[in-house]
Amino acid sequence: MPSSSKSKGNRGEREVAAKLSKLFNLNFERVPNSGAFTGGKNSVRIGRLTKSQQLLTEGDLIVPDELYGMTVECKTYKKFSWNQLYSSCKQLDDWIEQASNTDKVWFLTFKINYCNTCVVFAKDRVPAYPKWKLPDSHQLYKKDYIICDFDTFFEMNITNVLQVCKNQL
Repeated sequence: MPSSSKSKGNRGEREVAAKLSKLFNLNFERVPNSGAFTGGKNSVRIGRLTKSQQLLTEGDLIVPDELYGMTVECKTYKKFSWNQLYSSCKQLDDWIEQASNTDKVWFLTFKINYCNTCVVFAKDRVPAYPKWKLPDSHQLYKKDYIICDFDTFFEMNITNVLQVCKNQL
């Protein structure tokens, strides 16, 4: 039986997959045993996999073919040091390092208890960044990353995400 934190993480991944599936009208699924097969010490495996195999192992979600150029990493935690966003947050830095270990356009989602789900992405990895619409409440982190509300961001940028990820093929 998985630990309560593992169950919480799995539930968070399923919730993000369901939201993206609804927004894009495409099928997103949670990667079985996400992170275990190609994460951490097993990261060398990714280079030996075909594109189809990579779709099943990269990030925490299996993305639809239309968004092959995208990866999604999901985090669900009880606490987060929001005040560290104004300087440096080791927890967020570690998550970004994990999510950005790809040649694709990556998105990091994180859900903290009693808070909305946030999305983080690198503005220099998104070629169409100037065209993207950002919620008024977005946050710039370390001059390189945008943090904002997950639902609002994706609702405002469905077309941009599809276009950018299509260009990654």
